[in-house]
Amino acid sequence: MAATKAKKLTVLCCGHTTLDLELVITGHNNPALVKHLMPCCHTPGADGKISHPIYAYVIEHEHGRMVVDTGMSDSFRKDWKNNFYKEKMAYDPGEDGLFTQRLEALDLKPSDISDLVITHLHTDHAGNLPMFAENEKTRILVHEDELRGCVLEKGGLIREDNLTVWGVTSPQGFTRKDFACLLPNRATTVFGDQEIYRGIWTVSLPGHTWGTMGVAVNLPHSGWILLASDHIYLSSSYGDPFNVSILNQDPRQWAHSALKVRKMVEKYEMRVLPGHDNKIIVPDKTAEQGFTFGEVSDFYD
Repeated sequence: MAATKAKKLTVLCCGHTTLDLELVITGHNNPALVKHLMPCCHTPGADGKISHPIYAYVIEHEHGRMVVDTGMSDSFRKDWKNNFYKEKMAYDPGEDGLFTQRLEALDLKPSDISDLVITHLHTDHAGNLPMFAENEKTRILVHEDELRGCVLEKGGLIREDNLTVWGVTSPQGFTRKDFACLLPNRATTVFGDQEIYRGIWTVSLPGHTWGTMGVAVNLPHSGWILLASDHIYLSSSYGDPFNVSILNQDPRQWAHSALKVRKMVEKYEMRVLPGHDNKIIVPDKTAEQGFTFGEVSDFYD
């Protein structure tokens, strides 16, 4: 195997959102598996709410720095044109959890970033994307199907902002403010699985959205880690069988992508960081299901 050129992966926790468990793990037969995400840390609401983290990542490599996702914007409440999400998904960045604050804590600014990968264009992942589009130094990578889907669904002169159906065709997770800056030609679109730098791959995982991607990084000591984004929404999404979510646009595509993740885990002993959980999925051939859960670390090298 060629020597890896990725050096370090830093995990940025950018606050928390609340969401109904039934939306995230639809028909889950064992709510105890997500007990570590309860109780809700925001204003108490109806039973069944979980509080889960919002993540972004910084990958240090020999050619520069790559950021994966950008968290939620501090203007998210006004960016959503319909109150549906505002009521269903509260966001609390805490005292220093805004994405911009987390970058500042690392003494980084957008122009210091050589590449930005947006795993999908939901606003809790792309909320600060425009700040990177403003400088010419950062290459912005997004799946071609994701950008096309957003433009066709939420980017026209006439768009249905009042459609409030979860999953399938719901446009409510996207705001035009997040992706308009990529048009007509600011984005570098990718498809399939592509090695961006040695040991750093974008991995096509459609189903949650049109063009959801993960990022697989091979680190000197930690080995392969998959930033699975919302394809593996929680650690309890992963298993045999997998646990589905009504938030997935295309359940059939999602199932095929889930099997792809399992094969990567088995072939590369790849650990998996879910999109919104403080547990990492760790392959373990001695465990009954072939994996265990560990705590997400601040960094991996």
